Amino acid sequence: MSKYKIPSLVAALALVLGACATATTLPAVTTTAAPGTTAAAPSTTAAPSTTAAPGTTAAANPLADYGEDPTAADLGLVEKALGPVDPSDEASWNIILASIARAQQDVGLIDTAKALECWSQPQCDTGSDGELVMGYADGGGNDVNVWRSVSHMEAVLQALSYPEIGRIISTHADFSTDLAAHEATISFLVQAGVDFIVGYPDAGVGLRNVLLAAKEAGIPYTSFSAGWVGLPDQEGALVPGEDYLTVVGEDLCALGTSFADVLNTGIGTGKAAMLGGTPNNALSLGWQRCTQSELASTIELVNPMANENTTAGDTYWYPPAIPPVFNSLLTANPDINGYAYEYADGVWYGLPTYDELGIPVKNLTLALRTDEQNLFCDWAQRDEPTYNIYYSAGGNFQSRVSVTAAIMNTKGATIPGEIVVPHVMRAVTEADCNEARPNAAVSGTSLVPEDILAAMFAG
Repeated sequence: MSKYKIPSLVAALALVLGACATATTLPAVTTTAAPGTTAAAPSTTAAPSTTAAPGTTAAANPLADYGEDPTAADLGLVEKALGPVDPSDEASWNIILASIARAQQDVGLIDTAKALECWSQPQCDTGSDGELVMGYADGGGNDVNVWRSVSHMEAVLQALSYPEIGRIISTHADFSTDLAAHEATISFLVQAGVDFIVGYPDAGVGLRNVLLAAKEAGIPYTSFSAGWVGLPDQEGALVPGEDYLTVVGEDLCALGTSFADVLNTGIGTGKAAMLGGTPNNALSLGWQRCTQSELASTIELVNPMANENTTAGDTYWYPPAIPPVFNSLLTANPDINGYAYEYADGVWYGLPTYDELGIPVKNLTLALRTDEQNLFCDWAQRDEPTYNIYYSAGGNFQSRVSVTAAIMNTKGATIPGEIVVPHVMRAVTEADCNEARPNAAVSGTSLVPEDILAAMFAG
């Protein structure tokens, strides 16, 4: 075991649900631009409108033929997982809602011991006698950071809600720099004869051959957290919906534009840096392209991308690798005024560098994707009015969406090649610091029940 156990609903809930939501002070984000393209600047969030409460709509369940019910999704859990978002396209939103509907099962019915077994062991029998075998392939793993660990548990819990799934096999590469280790996470599952694979492809287009082999074997692959196997314009990229089943995640260019909007407003004139995860992964690459292109001319990007296919500020999302990246940036540019990064807890691991270099944490704006409590509680304790954080959502639950999409596919449903998860940027407040969280690095937006989180991190 590694010692590093770390890491707007302003409109209808889609076709079937409705609600009132509180508008944020940040601009809403559209989700129409394809990753790798420049999205138009988002417009200001409109005041929320009142719509019918869940259960009052006469709309029929659009996924009844596939054993799902998006109309049953609880508004509170949707808001918890995503914030006050505008729904994405109909096909995507219905699958997202159906996934969340399964997440709201009575926690008293969850077999905690079985969930922990399937999360912690390479293989488990779910006890359902189901015929399907789910494969879970992670380029990271339970022990590299908390985000990966929690996302794995989200997928396990979703799988346990399906009696059709009788066995789960999980593999991981632990952020290895050896491509063969990442390929092995997929090839092992193919050889084991799983019925479908859910995962995050850290190696991007490096997984092209092994995923094509999975396709040839009739095994659908579904990625989450915007895990494109190469962005659409990259050489060697696979095509979701053709070469693999689907990619679940945010519109990356829209996310990058949101980050740029936050930095443009928060910094005005000054310096900014971009941070990313594993080198050239599609998630970081997709948003970085559009953040870089949408930054105002008054902002100097101190570490621009070397080219359109190369990520900047690679941290591997791995705690020990993060402080050296901050040290390099701050030694050359002690007056950095803002960062864009998809990993909030990564900033928390970098902040001690400020103290080591004698640089005050002031006049700083952060544009982030995830919402780990470590950083938010540290922000609250600092009580520095010139230091502001904006975030979207942790996104752990997206692995649940991948499981649901894969199961629907086995029942003959047409799954869109991209399941677009809407997002909105929110300002961090003291209420976002939950010191009672079982692990301070767990995202506040995770849908894993508290008792299971406590059991996961008891050691």
